[in-house]
Amino acid sequence: MFSKILNNRVFADILFITVLLIMVYVFGLNKTMFEPPQSVHIWRQTNSISMAQNYYQDNAAFLEPAVHNQWCDGGYSGKTAGEFPIVYFVVAKIWKVTGYNIFIFRLVQLLILFAGLYLLFRSLQFLFGNRLWAGFVSLLLFTSPMVVFYGPNFLPDVPALSFVFIGWFFIAIFLHKRTPANLWLSALFFSLSMLLKITSALSFLAFGGWVLFELFFQKEEKRIFNFKLAHFIPFVLVIPVVAAWYWYVEYFNGLHGGQVSYHGIWPVWEMTKEQYLRIIDALNKIYFKELFLPYTQYLTLAVWVYLLVTIKKLPPVLRYFIIVLPIGMLVELLLWFQVLEGHDYYTINLLVVFVAVWAVFFYSIRQTKLIKNPVFYAIGVGFLIFNVVTCQTRIETRYTGWMNSMYIDRMKALTEIEPYFNELGITHDVKVISIPDYTINASLFYMNRKGYTEFASDFTNPETFYSRIEQGAKYLIVNDTTILHKTEIQPFIVNKLGEFKNIWVYDLREIKKPE
Repeated sequence: MFSKILNNRVFADILFITVLLIMVYVFGLNKTMFEPPQSVHIWRQTNSISMAQNYYQDNAAFLEPAVHNQWCDGGYSGKTAGEFPIVYFVVAKIWKVTGYNIFIFRLVQLLILFAGLYLLFRSLQFLFGNRLWAGFVSLLLFTSPMVVFYGPNFLPDVPALSFVFIGWFFIAIFLHKRTPANLWLSALFFSLSMLLKITSALSFLAFGGWVLFELFFQKEEKRIFNFKLAHFIPFVLVIPVVAAWYWYVEYFNGLHGGQVSYHGIWPVWEMTKEQYLRIIDALNKIYFKELFLPYTQYLTLAVWVYLLVTIKKLPPVLRYFIIVLPIGMLVELLLWFQVLEGHDYYTINLLVVFVAVWAVFFYSIRQTKLIKNPVFYAIGVGFLIFNVVTCQTRIETRYTGWMNSMYIDRMKALTEIEPYFNELGITHDVKVISIPDYTINASLFYMNRKGYTEFASDFTNPETFYSRIEQGAKYLIVNDTTILHKTEIQPFIVNKLGEFKNIWVYDLREIKKPE
């Protein structure tokens, strides 16, 4: 009976979207969507939203992104580029209409994720013809603590993954309708995914390898995609488009002397033994639990092994993907292994392999009684609920536990300090020095003031203070008063203006460098 109800596409779509919204509530996103960036990797979150805010406040041209930190151009600007800033630019333009609102940025990110999950749901229906299990795979992806946390939290990784799923949806439509326009749309979204995060190229490269294999080694009647010459054009164009952006990033950052992110590799073979062991320890204690519930990861591995054992029952195209994608994932991990010490979000785009394993599994049992067995349905729903509950616990820990201590203890007051700054006459057009803060933009973004942090500024050296004062810094903002005893800071805390909660403010305008 339930299978018959799910055969109604409108009902299935409404049910899928309803469950997504319920999960949003369970995960507490209805509350955190209105909050400033916080918890894990404040550094990267504030880099992204800082860029959007600078587009909004300064009306910068699209190809001239900037952030709050002024370490570029010899200490006089924040012009720097990283990922393709289309999301930041669009959000800034929306803010021109709605006014500045963090919720708008989060909502745009969440809508991109939901579009990716919904079109993944649609694509999987094409593959194995069962809406319930298509929904199971898509919704299970939304129980990854990393996806749930970073999805609406400003970073480009989840939108990049979502664009990959959208790209695959248009390929699925092409297989049904053979309409070339769908290939152009697919290529567009694959381009966007790689422009946002080059590590999202895994499935695009795997797809390219297969269509070339078909072209050179399979007879036309056995081909799945069966590309004609014109069909290759949109995908071939992806390569120079993506390469052009990353070339421009290197040019722009070289021109202004600063980069907000690194686009090279961090391979495992360039590590020390101590660093390797430290990363393994972090993965075991923290990040392994954050990618997915560990049992879900073990089960996925078991499913993959089952597929390898029964691989001869699969069509050649699925054999190819079930081997090539995991190998590609391993290669990516080896090439960027060093970043896993503190950049857990680098694993998000590897979740395309997770989806592929489960998708091929359900395809492999599509003709069996098991796939429509009510008991199997109940087990799947129960397993999904178990993952939802576990994810909710992990997300709550990110906001209320040790992962958010820096924001709660030191940075939160900066989000409330604007009225006090107005009393002191610290306007938006003056630069400040903000310490302690090892990030590029966190404290500067929270108080919405341009200036300098400890990133690219060695404030253990008094000469750095004098240099930044010469470059326009008018005030010193201290968010942790335990540093005030340090010798190097003494010449710069003689003119205290006041304090707000844990924030102490000093006037630097009369400070002169000794002759």
